Amino acid sequence: GKHIFCEKPVGGTPAQTVRVAAAADAAGVITGVGYNYRWAPLVQYAKQLIDDGALGQITNYRGRFFSMYGSDPMGLLSWRFELDGAGYGVSSDILSHSIDLGMMLNGPITSVVGLQETFIKERPLPKAGGTHYDRGQPDDPTGPVTNEDYAGCMVRFANGSVGTFETSRNIVGPQSQMAFDIHGTKGALDWNLETMNEMNIFMTDGDHLHDGYTKVYAGDRYPFHGNFVPGDANAIGYEDLKVIECLQFLTAVATGEQHEPGFQQAVDYVSVQQAMINSWDSGRWEEVRPLTVADI
Repeated sequence: GKHIFCEKPVGGTPAQTVRVAAAADAAGVITGVGYNYRWAPLVQYAKQLIDDGALGQITNYRGRFFSMYGSDPMGLLSWRFELDGAGYGVSSDILSHSIDLGMMLNGPITSVVGLQETFIKERPLPKAGGTHYDRGQPDDPTGPVTNEDYAGCMVRFANGSVGTFETSRNIVGPQSQMAFDIHGTKGALDWNLETMNEMNIFMTDGDHLHDGYTKVYAGDRYPFHGNFVPGDANAIGYEDLKVIECLQFLTAVATGEQHEPGFQQAVDYVSVQQAMINSWDSGRWEEVRPLTVADI
């Protein structure tokens, strides 16, 4: 069979993702998934610092992906807002990015308790060719929004740390705030996609313990950056992350080695998502179990 690169989400529901991953595994093909924010040079540098123990024992992780794309109640009822068309809402669409990044940086999640909300219950029905960026009028006929606008959860990681994740497509203010804060016993980092060429670093060593964070700028000393622009603080952009992503996938195809993130990482995410969905129903903490075809 042919190797597969798939934009996320691989499926609209956890069950769909597991079926696709199982089929690809049976075919023995190399897979890739578009978790492109992994490839930001400063995110790669954060991964190096964490793996090298520079932050000490990780204690706290906070991840979020806030976007305004659904904040206008007059935004049309496109497929994104329908469970039958898109599957789940923001938990499939953009929370997948945030939790994938959290697991890349801080390891597996073992349990979760979550909640969800749909703030805009109805939207104007779409016209031919309309998208959620197009606007209706107050007197237009409407239809129900059938998936979630907001999802949030508290989690426990396998390394003993705790964390929170939030996502919303209705929030007003953040444009594309895909961000994380990670704290350890020896240091801390925070990074935000909206300023993706900057990262704040705090370390407890040295004589500046109470002087706060230090801002660093992406430059050619950090992974991948020098392939695009030379020197410090010469910014790269979103499309450059897609170039890096494509290079990594095509390199995997050329060498015959399985790519990461691939469909296995998509299954890792939907295993967390399914536990979160279970928690929506139970109102309790739920264990994260690796999903298989036998579970669906």
